[in-house]
Amino acid sequence: MSEKLTRREVREGVFLLLFQSDLSGIDIGETAEACEEAYEMSVTPEMISTAKAVGEKYAELDEIIGQYSVKRAVNRISEVNKTILRLALYEIIYRSDSIPPRGAVNEAVELSKKYAEKQDSSFINGILGNYIRAVGKDAE
Repeated sequence: MSEKLTRREVREGVFLLLFQSDLSGIDIGETAEACEEAYEMSVTPEMISTAKAVGEKYAELDEIIGQYSVKRAVNRISEVNKTILRLALYEIIYRSDSIPPRGAVNEAVELSKKYAEKQDSSFINGILGNYIRAVGKDAE
């Protein structure tokens, strides 16, 4: 079968599943099948379960994004940026055992450099940095 994916590759896969699912309105399972076919993307059970877990927390994650996004309301943030922010916040809040908060911020910035507009990485870094400082996770 295929080789073991890195954490970064899994995270990027989760991001792509979430983004495609949000744009298409199709559930994660069907989105995974479509991504495997259309993009020849290796989708793992971990990607699917993580994407579903993040999706279940959208309301909570969007509320946090709204609190820390000073310049833009959540509904005015691009789908790419919202997806990156949701995934990073999920990792910070629910997966801090597998990635330190600053690591999640760095990974989010890297995703934004690859998939978002050039200036968006500082926007994402700002929101996530403000959040981890406010909740005391910046020292972790």
